Amino acid sequence: MPKDNKKNKKSVKAKQGANYNPIASSVRRLYNKSAPLLLCEALLFVVVAGMMLVWPVAVLTTLTFVIGVALILFGLYRTIAGFVVSRDVGGGWFDVVFGLVNVVLGVLFCIYPVGSVISLVYIFVALFMLRALLSLIFSINMVRARFGHYWVDLIVSLLLIALAIVLMVYPMAGAVAMVFYLAVMLILYAVADIYMYLEIRRLKKLVSD
Repeated sequence: MPKDNKKNKKSVKAKQGANYNPIASSVRRLYNKSAPLLLCEALLFVVVAGMMLVWPVAVLTTLTFVIGVALILFGLYRTIAGFVVSRDVGGGWFDVVFGLVNVVLGVLFCIYPVGSVISLVYIFVALFMLRALLSLIFSINMVRARFGHYWVDLIVSLLLIALAIVLMVYPMAGAVAMVFYLAVMLILYAVADIYMYLEIRRLKKLVSD
């Protein structure tokens, strides 16, 4: 009987070796590793996006506080590193000043989150306005040269300038719009993760059949 059992085991292993498919095995490993990660990531993105859509101001405040803490930690690191460098080789004072500035900014972000967000919006709007003005100058040159779709370029440039002016007048609206934009992007990433999960699952079923 023991000899028969050994022969049966050997025959089973031989059959398994003959039926072994390296592609199917790789797909199964990919599915086992990626499927839980994709589903968890998609769920996390959907939850965070939902919070952004329902409580945009609260999310902005929390995000500002997190940025403030990160600036404080980074500033302390640069300040300490600057003192160490200045003690050893006689330099590093720029790091000290830069670190202290980051610490001050981080404290302001934590104490005045709404004001900090509005200040950031103004900075981005100023850069946006500069880009819109450059686009307007380019469009005017195109109109003079009668080259390309110059009327479309001119209309788009004027719309960008109008949008920048609206954001300057209502900066909080721009901040909330930014949160909504991030929420939509997270939802799209979640949809992409679910699509990848379905594709990997379909591939696993194909190789298994």
